[in-house]
Amino acid sequence: MKKEMVILMFFSCLSTLLFGCASEEERIDVTFELSNDIKKKVTHVAKDYLIKNNCGTSESIQIGTADITDHLVDALDEISNQKDIGQVVYKVTFKDKINVDTGLPKVLIDKDNNRVVGFLVAK
Repeated sequence: MKKEMVILMFFSCLSTLLFGCASEEERIDVTFELSNDIKKKVTHVAKDYLIKNNCGTSESIQIGTADITDHLVDALDEISNQKDIGQVVYKVTFKDKINVDTGLPKVLIDKDNNRVVGFLVAK
């Protein structure tokens, strides 16, 4: 029994060394792409929110330049409900024609129901 435990620990350490120390190029990328439907819905929700709150117009907010990333909501974000703190949401950022931030707020959208939970002021 003791011998089996030593062998198990040895192989665990060895596999950690082999796979844990692999270079960035050798690691498997486990990120995933959002489906086009989700991208469309999230982008339109963000655009509508910005227009409704007088942050831009239909012409100034260009759907095709939207960048959607994950964001962990924290207490420093401008959110409408404190229950959303600690949640991972979509962060939608719009860029202008030359791919420079326009100064529009970054919109935070719940992943489960596509509701706006808040925003980040552009810096």
